[in-house]
Amino acid sequence: MNDEIFNSYLKAGKIAAQVREQCKEMIKVGSTFLNVAELIENRIRELGGEIAFPVNISVNNIAAHFTPDKEDTTVFNQGDVVKVDIGVHVNGYIGDTTITIDLGDNKDLSKASQDALAEAIKIIKPGVNIGEIGNVIEQTIKKYGFKPIANLTGHGLDKYDLHAEPQIPNIRINTDYVLKQDQVIAIEPFATTGSGFVKESETILIFRLIAPQPVRNFDARNIIRFGEKRNGLPFAKRWLNISDIKSRIAIRELVNRGALYEYPILKDIEGSKISQFEHTIIVRDEPVVTTKDEEG
Repeated sequence: MNDEIFNSYLKAGKIAAQVREQCKEMIKVGSTFLNVAELIENRIRELGGEIAFPVNISVNNIAAHFTPDKEDTTVFNQGDVVKVDIGVHVNGYIGDTTITIDLGDNKDLSKASQDALAEAIKIIKPGVNIGEIGNVIEQTIKKYGFKPIANLTGHGLDKYDLHAEPQIPNIRINTDYVLKQDQVIAIEPFATTGSGFVKESETILIFRLIAPQPVRNFDARNIIRFGEKRNGLPFAKRWLNISDIKSRIAIRELVNRGALYEYPILKDIEGSKISQFEHTIIVRDEPVVTTKDEEG
């Protein structure tokens, strides 16, 4: 990894960490999801970064892929467990980080995923089997009496690529895959009071252009042009300067033609609550946590 790439990862991670810490003051009972999302995304740009993906604001049994739509008036309520997943890129190199903000009495649930992340980072170095990372995460979460989410993983990161190899499990698995020097990975333990598995919901608010296609629909063509500017990174439906009805029609055509990839909202069982913490790490004998805040 050359200095330019290394410094881009560091800058993206630093911005992501700053925004992550600042969002603690944004998320309060009565605040709207939409206002918080826009504040976070605007702050990324103010600090000199670009948005790697729409900020995910996942509450209670929602684990991932929720971002508010244009007219969303939903507010945070007392007792909510709020996960804020923030992605920043600098020259395509990504800092990916998540924090759980507890608006109720869920301290142990939050601590389970936070400690699992800390324990996993302790063993990161070249040559470590990713199954052992999953084992550390699983055992730490179970010590608190919760379940890791088995069908969600961390992931590798590459230039303009949010989900490169490898997948970093949150449970022990049998694999021969070992980490390599200067790989960039995101580790993201999820602890749940529910089943330990998530399912896809029908609501989809985040998309990614994967294969531009010739289309006749004017709005579909505009979405393709917008997606091309993202260089393969995801975008939110609310970012499109198209009315809701027209965007739904255009998106459906593009999905049917294989031009867009969809990110369904992922949920555990109703009534459950999930916590999540995440850092981006450059794999070295002394791992570099790019999204660490100044206090560690």
